[in-house]
Amino acid sequence: MKKFFSLLLFLGLIFGECALAQTDCSKYYPISDGAKFEISMYNNNMKPQGRVVYSVKNDGGDKVLYTMELFDKNGTPISDSTYGMQCEEDGVSIDFKSMMGSMTNRFGDMEVDISGNNIYLPNNLEVGNILPDAEMEISVTGAPVAMKSTVRMVDRTVIGEEEITTPAGTFPCKILAYSTEMKMGIKNTGYTKQWLAENVGMVKTEDYNKKGGKLRNISLLTSYEQ
Repeated sequence: MKKFFSLLLFLGLIFGECALAQTDCSKYYPISDGAKFEISMYNNNMKPQGRVVYSVKNDGGDKVLYTMELFDKNGTPISDSTYGMQCEEDGVSIDFKSMMGSMTNRFGDMEVDISGNNIYLPNNLEVGNILPDAEMEISVTGAPVAMKSTVRMVDRTVIGEEEITTPAGTFPCKILAYSTEMKMGIKNTGYTKQWLAENVGMVKTEDYNKKGGKLRNISLLTSYEQ
């Protein structure tokens, strides 16, 4: 279950690189009110591990809201959360506090502090582009436990272009790669490759234990409605 939660966390962070309060805010990701898309997760042998269903709410306000519902491999609901995105001058970013806010409910009356810098995705992705690192720290204080967790996404680089076919269709994509560092008591590292399509978002993700290492998980866009 710990591995599955880690996968969900990184999937949320990765897929959170989206969204948009204006129609011209980004070339990537759907913002139409009512848009819905599904990401299915598999292990390295392509055995289903679960799925995440995203729904978009856009009432023309300052933010577009994304609702994320997680299901296990048997289709049983596990959790859901809602977060908002914002425009930047030439792209979009997500505030970690917005994305992780729903997780703080599990800590009850304990004090939870979330800090770090936003995940940023520019409109124009070209092979060779180097994107800013992103980092988040969660500190929980008070009885009965105190804990500190950190997540970092570093060396974010556009490494190529490729056409990808999934159950949702065929999409021309840019490939974004980066290293991940997560510390929750013990330190875990990884390497992620993500295929992004204009106006669609994430089409495919591959998670490795390190750059050039062993494939651990695969996520695919399996349905898409706009």
